[in-house]
Amino acid sequence: MCDEELPFLSEPADTLRNGVGSLKQNALTVHPVEAIVKKGPQNERDLRRNMNDNIYGSAMGIREDLDRQILGRIQRLPGLPSSRIGLESLTGRLDQFEFESYLGLSENSEVAPCADLHAAMDARLGFTKSEPMGRLGK
Repeated sequence: MCDEELPFLSEPADTLRNGVGSLKQNALTVHPVEAIVKKGPQNERDLRRNMNDNIYGSAMGIREDLDRQILGRIQRLPGLPSSRIGLESLTGRLDQFEFESYLGLSENSEVAPCADLHAAMDARLGFTKSEPMGRLGK
């Protein structure tokens, strides 16, 4: 008997987006290098945190976590793009130039922004049941 079992198909397969696949392919283990690449950023953060804890004490890691939480919550009102430059500078992503830096910008979007700022804020705060038109209230 094989130790690995086939997974249960809980949702229909999307062959247009994911291509033709099978349950057996999904059950196979991933290549070790692929697992390392997927876990790389998390391992790097953990290693940096442990190093800072050893050098500066545990308060340094706690302070970085609090700074990350505070800077992650800051955003502008609906209708204005939020850059989150403080969080990017804290995490080091400010120095990286990736696809997200020039593709998928809101000014190039096909969806029209919501014109009513008050309706967008009411929907964001949960005062109304209706969703505002556009991506800005989300």
